Amino acid sequence: MLGVILPGMGNDGSKGLVEMKRKGAVIIAQNEEACVVYGMPKAAAETGCAGEPGPQGP
Repeated sequence: MLGVILPGMGNDGSKGLVEMKRKGAVIIAQNEEACVVYGMPKAAAETGCAGEPGPQGP
């Protein structure tokens, strides 16, 4: 299972991410430098469940 968190406002997906991670999912969130709005990726990172992807291509 894979969870991908893209830019957006709010933290409404955080509880679901915790449950996904508990069941073995890999969770990645867009890094702050690449986001226009960092709300959802920040909330995911703050749960401790999400890692950031590597550098983005062109």
